[in-house]
Amino acid sequence: MKLLILGNHTCGNRGDSAIMRGLIDAITRQEPEAELDVMSRFPVSSSWLQGRAIMADPLYQLSQKQQAAAGMSGRVKKVLRRRYQHRILLAKVTGEGRLRNFRIAPEFNRFAEFLKNYDAIIQVGGSNYVDLYGLTHFEYPFCAFMANKPIYMVGHSVGPFQNPDFNQLANYVFARTNALILRETVSRDLMEKSNIDTSKVEQGVDTAWLVDRRHDTFTPSYAVQHWLEVARRQKTVAITLRDLEPFDKRLGTTQQAYEQAFAEVVNRLMEDGYQVLVLSTCTSIDRYNRDDRMVALRMAQYVKYPEQLHIAMDELNDVELGKILAECVLTIGTRLHSAIISMNFGTPAVAINYEHKSAGIMQQVGMPEMAIDIRHLLDGSLKGVVADILNQLPALSAKVNEAVTAEREKGFAMIGSVLDRIREAK
Repeated sequence: MKLLILGNHTCGNRGDSAIMRGLIDAITRQEPEAELDVMSRFPVSSSWLQGRAIMADPLYQLSQKQQAAAGMSGRVKKVLRRRYQHRILLAKVTGEGRLRNFRIAPEFNRFAEFLKNYDAIIQVGGSNYVDLYGLTHFEYPFCAFMANKPIYMVGHSVGPFQNPDFNQLANYVFARTNALILRETVSRDLMEKSNIDTSKVEQGVDTAWLVDRRHDTFTPSYAVQHWLEVARRQKTVAITLRDLEPFDKRLGTTQQAYEQAFAEVVNRLMEDGYQVLVLSTCTSIDRYNRDDRMVALRMAQYVKYPEQLHIAMDELNDVELGKILAECVLTIGTRLHSAIISMNFGTPAVAINYEHKSAGIMQQVGMPEMAIDIRHLLDGSLKGVVADILNQLPALSAKVNEAVTAEREKGFAMIGSVLDRIREAK
């Protein structure tokens, strides 16, 4: 069995890295002889973080070349591409409309030919299909359709659907993929509300739950050993932060208000006898466009007890983050996957809900109370919620372990079902 795993995974986003690692761990566990090729937008850093060879994503390279087009003709081409490229792809796949006769970049045809080397394509999950992120993720299933190859979308959140062009492509693609396996139920509700075809929707899990904890094979690096010792020194709460853009306007807040509000939570924790460790799932390694460590440094100016605040500036992979989080008593994560990684490694986590995926994931694992709307952070009420949670840790830890075990079982069944269908189709 020869499989290609693609999508915006790993690179500088350790949440995406955990999504991809969990998928590979689950496939390898159930189909040890499977031949897996993996693509990433950032293959150099991805290979280092994952500890395996990873290929460059040619469609991402094409988009970067198109973005860099210079001069007046280059600017005109960029405008035309934004307006028509995905409509032309849709027309070529459907064979309908005048746009089917227009030329498309030759990279799309070359990529479709490349896909013919595989038994199936898995477009790894996450929140790829969000209207605010644009239309580029639809290019991958279009190329799979052009190659007449099965494509499985595994562990996704989708929506909201507030853009007509996005909705048109979503309705077509989601109806024709071999399976759209969602990691939570809120996405399906959004699809139904917006009249997006749900005929191929299946219920699954986020594949980050499937990361093996590597108890017998993990050797901490110097940096990881340092943070393990820091976390063991005193009762430690871990937090993760992020730049809210592009969600800030939809939420009606500002980045500064968010950082100040989080600092108030940190101050309350320190007054209650905890130290706070800031870990980052997104860093600017290999030109990635987010670096949560900078958010942490800005937030730190509002902290009253800086000696109790520790900001990890190291480049850590998702397993290393999990090992460190396992030594903390609680994680408060703006980044959803910091909460998932934390819980998968045994530490309860609060997920700050700035879009529907966090609420959906916590609802999925039977712990909806652990997804806290970001407005409770902004109005100051999160401080009391966190204090209550810290008073219930023994019972909460047992509930987390039970929920994670159940989610992992569902996840392995999900991957097994996909592998069975690929075998049958060969």
